[in-house]
Amino acid sequence: MISLTRVRTGPPVHSNFFGDKRFNRNLKLLKEKRDGKLDADGEKKWDSGFWKESKEQLLAESQGKCAYCETPTTVVVYGDVEHFRPKSKYWWLAYSYENYLPSCSICNQKYKKDFFDSDPAAPAMLGPEILKGMTDAELTALAATLTVDPVDDAGGMPLQTFRDLHKAEKALILNPYYDNPEEFLAYQPILPNQEILVVPLKPEDKPIVKACEKLYGVNRKELKKHSFQWYANYMPFRHTLSALVPGTPVWQMNKNRLDEMTEGFSPYTGMVRYLDTVDLKDLAWDFSIKVKPLIP
Repeated sequence: MISLTRVRTGPPVHSNFFGDKRFNRNLKLLKEKRDGKLDADGEKKWDSGFWKESKEQLLAESQGKCAYCETPTTVVVYGDVEHFRPKSKYWWLAYSYENYLPSCSICNQKYKKDFFDSDPAAPAMLGPEILKGMTDAELTALAATLTVDPVDDAGGMPLQTFRDLHKAEKALILNPYYDNPEEFLAYQPILPNQEILVVPLKPEDKPIVKACEKLYGVNRKELKKHSFQWYANYMPFRHTLSALVPGTPVWQMNKNRLDEMTEGFSPYTGMVRYLDTVDLKDLAWDFSIKVKPLIP
């Protein structure tokens, strides 16, 4: 998992999420809340077509990878628009661009689902109290600042205000748009199993890794195996580079391949960036090892 940066110009941000369209969708949502239309069970009460318009840009920002597991998703499936804070609880963020991330279907549908983990001692992020007797005029006054306008910060809730609310709630799961995963996650090779295990960078980060295991599946079997394949690609370049004369063509070729692995477009960049901080002698490797093929 690596940090992501939101583009804040429209286009490429779809027009649904800023200006009049954002305001009008917020107002409609507030009226639905007032009129009890959000009380029904199931997904039919939500307009999924609205947030699906964000998918193309979200995937561009993640360079075609899942924001959580960093596995390329666009090669075989288009991925999901994932609500970081679930709309069932954080209803006012259902159509907020700030609440969206690109996710693979496994992270989103098998693990994250409709869950959210935060420090129980921290204040929960709260939305506006909407009463049945509120007038359209009162809701209109709320609609502008209900969510962040990603293109015009003066047009909605200030981005810094939303960042402060996010930080105060102390989510245990990481949001790559607001948290830097490299400050919390480390990666441990398990050679006998040919797996990479996501572990806490510091002892105090254990609750975060535990939450990311539960809600993102960061240590699911398939990911541990795929990450090890990438680790097996990384180690020969790292060892070869250390044995070559700097500046020679072969040295440069190896360095280029290693540099590419740390760039955001490569799978499992977060793991490789961590490995680059570890002294080569401390990285587990067996020169006789043959990497087992992945079995679906």
